[in-house]
Formats: sequence, C-alpha cells, structure tokens
Amino acid sequence: MDLQIIDRKFSICKLKEISTELLNHEFTFVSKTDNELSLICETDHMPEINLTAEHGWRCFRIAEDASFEKYGMISFLSKIIADEKTCILVVATYDTDYIFLKEDRLEDVKKALLSNGCIFI
Repeated sequence: MDLQIIDRKFSICKLKEISTELLNHEFTFVSKTDNELSLICETDHMPEINLTAEHGWRCFRIAEDASFEKYGMISFLSKIIADEKTCILVVATYDTDYIFLKEDRLEDVKKALLSNGCIFI
C-alpha cells in the first residue's frame, strides 16, 4: 500500500465556535456533532481561543485509490499500528483517508508499516 507522510505538525482541539477563515488553510478538518465542535489543523494555525488542545500530532495518508468500493485498508493499517502500541485518529475525506498519530511514535510506526509491505512515496 502506498502511503505519504504529510510533512507538517498538527494539533487537535475542541472549540465553542470556529472562524471560516480557518478553511482557507490546507489540511483543516472540522467535525461537528450535537455536543462537540472539533478541529484538526496545522499547529501554526491553531486558534488561541479553544476549550482544550493537544499538540504534537503527525499525519500520513493513503496515497492510492481509497474509494468507497475498496475495503480493509484502514483495518490493515490500524492492526499494524495497534501492534506498535500506538493510538491513532483516522479522518476520511471523499477521496482520501488520513491517519494521525503522536509525533514520538511516527518512526516506529513507519518502520512497522514498511516491514509489512507498505511503501512511503
């Protein structure tokens, strides 16, 4: 499976409200439910006013067709990553799946993925 590291640092936070200006930045993920508004974005773009935030996240994406007709890709990757005792956060867009993990685990996870046939392009 082809993977690509997104060479940026990310933060995750919980907000009361969000500025639409944030949507002008690449790699901005917003989730809203009945009781939560969450944001994942580059650390440099993190709003100063937030309820809580966690920094030090890195990201890679599936760099091949991950269309809705394909299945098992996230399962395959998450099993390898879980075996490395690493927690992940998965975000799916229409075309692509992104996997976030803590920065201090990135190199170990990358080695495990490579040893299981993944390729970083």
